[in-house]
Amino acid sequence: MSHATATAGTVNENRIELRPARPYVGTRTVMAMRDFEREIPAMTATVSRWLEAHQVRPSSRPFLRYHTIDMPERMDVELGIPTDAVHDADGQVQGGMLPAGRYAVTVYTGVDKGVAANKQLIDWITAQGGQPIAHASDKGTVFQSRYETFLTDAEAEPDQQQWMIKVAIELRG
Repeated sequence: MSHATATAGTVNENRIELRPARPYVGTRTVMAMRDFEREIPAMTATVSRWLEAHQVRPSSRPFLRYHTIDMPERMDVELGIPTDAVHDADGQVQGGMLPAGRYAVTVYTGVDKGVAANKQLIDWITAQGGQPIAHASDKGTVFQSRYETFLTDAEAEPDQQQWMIKVAIELRG
């Protein structure tokens, strides 16, 4: 089941994917959306240094996992890098697992299109009769698994408006 929509020169194709569990290492913090441009590169550097120090190779592209969202002032965000195995990290870097499950996904281009692409995907999920695995809390909406994978290598393409990013939101049922 898929559906494509055009938004500002970018095509988002919505679809359902069955995804396996994936181990990763990551670092997590709570921040406002306005702090992403400063915080995400620092988080990436922290996890990359840990991988290098422990001689662990990434198995895939980095992602941002959104544990809790209360836009735009409070977001509990984890920067993760997939690995081939579970690692017992400590300190700022922790081992984790993206859960296996049924996910709604879309791809968008340009970091400034992220909020619109996520809204469009959630609207599509609702129109399909689906529901993210999430619940309301006093800190915002808590997601079981919602993450964005950076498909573009930031070192090879410094223009953030050219970056391709894949959103994945785990669904009930």
